[in-house]
Amino acid sequence: MAKVEALQPIYDDKVKKIIHLLGEGFSREEVAEQFRYSTYRSMDSFMNRKNFVWDKLKGTYIPADALKNQLETMVNFPTDRVRRVVMELNKDGANPKEVALKIGFENHLEMASYMKSKGFEWSQVAGNYISTSPPASEVDEGDSNVGTNGAQEQFAQIRSGGFDQFLPLLEWLSSNKDGLQSLLGTSVAAGQIPRFTLQGLFVTKSVHMTNTLDQMVRDFSKEKNINQREIFEVALIEFFQKYGYAREVETLLQNNA
Repeated sequence: MAKVEALQPIYDDKVKKIIHLLGEGFSREEVAEQFRYSTYRSMDSFMNRKNFVWDKLKGTYIPADALKNQLETMVNFPTDRVRRVVMELNKDGANPKEVALKIGFENHLEMASYMKSKGFEWSQVAGNYISTSPPASEVDEGDSNVGTNGAQEQFAQIRSGGFDQFLPLLEWLSSNKDGLQSLLGTSVAAGQIPRFTLQGLFVTKSVHMTNTLDQMVRDFSKEKNINQREIFEVALIEFFQKYGYAREVETLLQNNA
């Protein structure tokens, strides 16, 4: 994964024709077939030699140096560590192996695995990692309208059907009131990490795990602003609740209420 210096794009007739066809709405596969390539990857190789790289979000080829400029101004990184990787690799003469060690990875392979888990893939032409996820602002408006219309239709059906249709549900909720109150009492909003105040003395417990899992714990701790002790507390409590110790956990939490 050596760093590739961005070069000026070469706009010959074939390159212009490929970009034009893509702009007309043809797929990459269809354009490759028109030029008698066995697969679109062969066309990718040709465009790479002309200093172009495929932009998945735009659905066309863009100059490699333009991609480098995009990386310079990119702000929506999922984590600070991803941002550091991209910014370091974007420097002239950057070496992935050296960057990996500088940022705290064991090697460039571990860095590649981490970046893939965050939605970034390696681009040989750009010499950097590129996001494979579209921005949140680019959600298809058509899908949004479908969701809105569907909700309106559902609401109209509820109004026309009256509230009798909900009586069985209300009866079930009433019969399970105690269990639901207990469950909701220890629940948290979606996406939030529960915090528990547990009585007792703190003890030191040595746990062996792979370095990749250890790094994940460290990353999560930093990104979510939660210390590692709390991570393991939450993980253990939810593990016990799920695998046969729910009553013991309930007693533990009630004693610390």
